[in-house]
Amino acid sequence: MAIEWVDKIDKFKVERREIPRLGGKTYFLNSSTLIGVLHTTEIQGVENSWELLNETHSAPHFVTGEGRIVQCRPLNVQGAALAPGNGNTANVHAQIQIEMVANSKEKLWLPDSGTLDPTVAVMAFCVKHLGIPLKAPNDWPDDCSDVPSPWAANNRRRKLAAKRLWPIEKGWWMHMEVPYQGKNWHWDCGALQRSSMIVMASVLLPKL
Repeated sequence: MAIEWVDKIDKFKVERREIPRLGGKTYFLNSSTLIGVLHTTEIQGVENSWELLNETHSAPHFVTGEGRIVQCRPLNVQGAALAPGNGNTANVHAQIQIEMVANSKEKLWLPDSGTLDPTVAVMAFCVKHLGIPLKAPNDWPDDCSDVPSPWAANNRRRKLAAKRLWPIEKGWWMHMEVPYQGKNWHWDCGALQRSSMIVMASVLLPKL
């Protein structure tokens, strides 16, 4: 039987705080695309982040921060943390979406341990139970040196993704790499040290 709600991941108790679709509409079932997408909430605090996501019905599968993991959607249905648009299928192809309680940066960065550790645990869990590989699409560098400013645009990575990478490349994408996000081009997670997080998740994996 497919896993829908999770009770525990590594040392973290997973809190169930469901964010329904607008009007309580029926969820769309997920498919095994083997793609995870990382986001940042851009505000502080798990509670503040959850309230904003709930208010806008922008549900990820998980919110991570303050040493907590909050699950907002069953794993077998679509998340909604990628903006819809005409013809946009981003939420369809993103099998798992994680909102990290953090602020993106233009220089190399990692979340604080309260966000980093639970996020890495979720990534490792997704390898073991969902098969999402621990890799970055197209081996893109952490520092985003390949992406001219502004990043909050239809940037070089997004154009390449739309042309031939999305949703072919499996692994852990960032929001700023997912093609076509309508009028609001978000640039999270910026220069996230994704490669370090992948290594950390690989180390944790045998313990799960």
